[in-house]
Amino acid sequence: MAAPREVVVAAIDDGRRASSTSLLRKLPWVAAGLGALAARDVQAQSTLDFRYLFYKEAGGRTQVLNPDISLRQDFGESGGQLSLLLGYDTISGASPTGAYPTSDTTSSASGVSTTTGHIPLAGYHDTRKSGTLSYARKFGAHLPSIDLSYSRENDYLSKSMGFSDAWTMAHGRGTLHFGASASRDVVTPVTSLLDLRKSSGSYAAGWSWIAGERDLFDISMSLAKLTGYLDDPYKIVPVGTGTLPEHRPDSRSRRAVVGKYAHHFDVRGALKTSYRFYWDDWGIRAHTLDLVYDQHVGNRWIVSPEVRLYTQSDASFYTARLAAPRTFLSADYRLSPFSSLLGGLTVSREVRSGLWANVGATMQSQRGRDRLTPLGSSPEVEDAGSTSSADLDTTTVTVGLSWRY
Repeated sequence: MAAPREVVVAAIDDGRRASSTSLLRKLPWVAAGLGALAARDVQAQSTLDFRYLFYKEAGGRTQVLNPDISLRQDFGESGGQLSLLLGYDTISGASPTGAYPTSDTTSSASGVSTTTGHIPLAGYHDTRKSGTLSYARKFGAHLPSIDLSYSRENDYLSKSMGFSDAWTMAHGRGTLHFGASASRDVVTPVTSLLDLRKSSGSYAAGWSWIAGERDLFDISMSLAKLTGYLDDPYKIVPVGTGTLPEHRPDSRSRRAVVGKYAHHFDVRGALKTSYRFYWDDWGIRAHTLDLVYDQHVGNRWIVSPEVRLYTQSDASFYTARLAAPRTFLSADYRLSPFSSLLGGLTVSREVRSGLWANVGATMQSQRGRDRLTPLGSSPEVEDAGSTSSADLDTTTVTVGLSWRY
C-alpha cells in the first residue's frame, strides 16, 4: 500500500525549517517579512544548501528519509535571482487505517492483568521526487517572483505554479507582500485503476513593518480553496459491525491569520515568535504558538532552541465509530481533536567564511482528545485505559551545509 500523502507531507513539513516544495509556503509572508526585507539588498549573493532530514514516529509508524539540495543564483539587481530546489523522499512504516482500536491483555507473574490499546495499522513504502524552480527580479520597489513546482509519488502527481510580489514602501520600513498559486493533482490509488483529480487555488497577503533597529512585525492572511477528490483512498470507518471507505466533501476552504514578531537583544540574541489561527469549512479550528531564540556564541556559533504548541478541534464529519452510514464520514486521526508540544534545538557553526554547518533535533509529543476504550477491554482488568490514534511521539533530526558565495 502506498503512503497516505497527507501523512507524508505532514511528516516532512514538521522537520523543515528552511525549505519546502509547497509553493504557498514559499510566499514571503511565511518568513514574517524577513525574506522580503532582505531581498532589497542589491548586492549579489548566491547560496547552495544541502540538508538531510530523518523523521520517525514511535510504534513503527511513519519514517521519512529526505535529502534535498537548493541553489539560489543571484545575478545582481538587473539580472534577478534564479532558485532551484530538488528533493527525494523515502517513506516507509505504517499508518492508522481508521479501524476501531482493540485491546491486548497481558498477565504478570503475580497474576495482575493489564490491557493496552492496539491501533490497527497498514504498512506502506513509497518515494517522492520533487522540484521547484523560481525566478525573481527587482523592479523599482517591487520584487516579483514566479514559481513552478512538480512532485511525483507512486500514487500521486502534483503540478503547481504561482506568482508573488514584495512591494517596499514607507522609505524602506514597510513591505506589502502578496501572492497566488494554483495546483492540479492526480490521485491514482494502488488499490484501483482510477485517476482521481483535485485542484487548488491559494492566495496570501501580508504587511511587514520595521518598528526600529531591533523590532520587526508581520501580519498576514491566507486563503486556499480545494476541489475534487479529497478523500484518503486507504482509510476506513467502523460502521455497525463492518467498515466503509471514508468519504469527505469534494471542496474545502482553508483560512489562516498569522502574526509574527522578532526582537534583537544586546546579548547578540534574537527572539522570533509567531501565532497562527487556522479555520476551515470542515469545522476544524487550530492554534499554533511558536517560539525560537537564536543566540550567537562567539564569532562562529549560533544556538537556537525552539518550543511549539499546537491544538486543533475535529472536523464536523469525524467519527471513531458509527451505528449507521451517513453522507460524509472519516475516522482519520488527522481530522480528530488533538494537541501537541514540540521542543527542539539547532546548532550552527561557520566552518569558514561563507560556509555554515548545522545540526538540529526536535521531539514532539501529541495526544488525542477523542479517548476510546478498545474493543475487548474488561472493566475488571487493571489499567484498562483509553487510547487514541492521534497519540504520537515523533523525533526529527536534520543536518545541513550552507555555502554563501
